[in-house]
Amino acid sequence: MSRGAASRLGAHDFRALLDFLADARELDPETAYSPSFVGHLDVLVEGDVHPLYRENDIAGRRTPVMVDADGSHRDDDDELYWTVGPCDITQYRSATGDLTSVRLTDVVSWRRYRESPVYRDYFAPGGIGYMLDLGLNTLAGWQRTILFCKGREEKDFSERDRDVLEILRPHLQAREARADLYRRLSADPAAGAGRPDDDSALTLREREIVYLVGQGKTNAEIAVDLRITPATVKKHLEHVYEKLGVSGRAAAASAAQAKSVD
Repeated sequence: MSRGAASRLGAHDFRALLDFLADARELDPETAYSPSFVGHLDVLVEGDVHPLYRENDIAGRRTPVMVDADGSHRDDDDELYWTVGPCDITQYRSATGDLTSVRLTDVVSWRRYRESPVYRDYFAPGGIGYMLDLGLNTLAGWQRTILFCKGREEKDFSERDRDVLEILRPHLQAREARADLYRRLSADPAAGAGRPDDDSALTLREREIVYLVGQGKTNAEIAVDLRITPATVKKHLEHVYEKLGVSGRAAAASAAQAKSVD
């Protein structure tokens, strides 16, 4: 994002981003775009919005992945979308490869859009009017984006909304990379050695915290390291104690270590 774009944002905008990132870190970290994470994105833009994560197979004219807050994905809607569409934003990205945050009205006039089949037959029946799209990739005919939708009665997305999403981009990339590490760890047979096969298994986050406990760190220090709150650390430790059948920090670290070498 340009320095000029950043200068358009105020302290409250940066605070909103920091609060979102702090809260989102604990939302299904093993999946980059879970329903809970996608649903949480609505706090970043102004107005009544509906965010969703989607993957478009341009050559195959299909949307194999679409995630919103309730996890719904209707294949019949996808078929209709590609019969009467795609929308102008999807066409714009295919033609240009531009990944910046784009409003629908940046690429097509509102009047022309309202006369299009994709609006009349697909978006209008659902009350959807304005859209803002953050590109994640456009490689080999495959688009991954986060789309924000508003009703026709709402105001269009603002420059401020676009700027906030541009600042968010590297944090989304970091979240994707972290989710990929979780997947690699889960796929590595050696990574699961010594783990119990029942519900007493510690989660990856719980194991992170127990490791830091074993390093002698306090809840406050662990919270800083993991960018979560001390209260969240405490809650995780309560779960650890219950799973391991122990009652203290030292015992938890010792028990977890014993399980890892069994």
